[in-house]
Amino acid sequence: MDINERRTPIRAAFSVATLITAWGIHAQSPADGPKFQVASVRQSKNPEVGGDIDITPGRFKGKDLALQWLILTAYRINSGNLTGDLPNWTIADRYDIDARTEGASDEGRVLLALQELLNDRFKLVIHREMREEPVYFLTVAKGGIKMPKGTCVPKKQDLPNECYSQKNEGLVTTIDWRGVRMSDPAGVAYRTLSGHLTVGRRPVIDKTGLTGTYDVRLRWTRDPEPGASDGVTPLTDPTAPSIFDAMEQQLGLKLEAGKGPVEYVIVDHVEKPSDN
Repeated sequence: MDINERRTPIRAAFSVATLITAWGIHAQSPADGPKFQVASVRQSKNPEVGGDIDITPGRFKGKDLALQWLILTAYRINSGNLTGDLPNWTIADRYDIDARTEGASDEGRVLLALQELLNDRFKLVIHREMREEPVYFLTVAKGGIKMPKGTCVPKKQDLPNECYSQKNEGLVTTIDWRGVRMSDPAGVAYRTLSGHLTVGRRPVIDKTGLTGTYDVRLRWTRDPEPGASDGVTPLTDPTAPSIFDAMEQQLGLKLEAGKGPVEYVIVDHVEKPSDN
């Protein structure tokens, strides 16, 4: 069981998310959408590997960010759904970006402007592809859901707070996520429980039909990483259940294996930018 963790911390008035629909991002090419009026892109001089994103109305600031991370952010996808022509520098080189739109654009328009910036400065060309692949479907278990209604209170009315935390102890993971949806009508996968999870590298597709928000506290034992020796990462609680049992016992949800559509962003071309 893997969680699609963000590879850099997000300090933001809102985290990378959902104020416009994913259908808007699909239908609107960067050339037709909003653009940054002023943008600085410079290769990071920080010798320490790190990374930070700050998105506020009308502004995107990124520090020590690899291009692959910028693509994941701009197109709001998980790392396993990015492929194509990705030279080593797209993950090894890191960049500092400070960009502003003309007005106080919401998060969705800032991310559309980021797509245009990547197109302009990195000569990024992508296409999308749907593939039929093994997945897990998230359904309601026979006994019904065991999650209380969501209690996350946004910091600001139009800038929602995710109310999320994750704790790893050996191979035992606990997530506490208040106010989370099972799926998002706007299509922003990783802001939902189903989009946030992968099981044995399979994505999870929501089939619960649940439309509200819920408080999720989930504790389970992850599988060891391939090639890891027994005992290298000790269990802090050997009684913690598998992800399959934990979902049913703790949340009243069930994971069922099947095949379903999985969308990929495929990079066709990219170039190193010049500092400006």
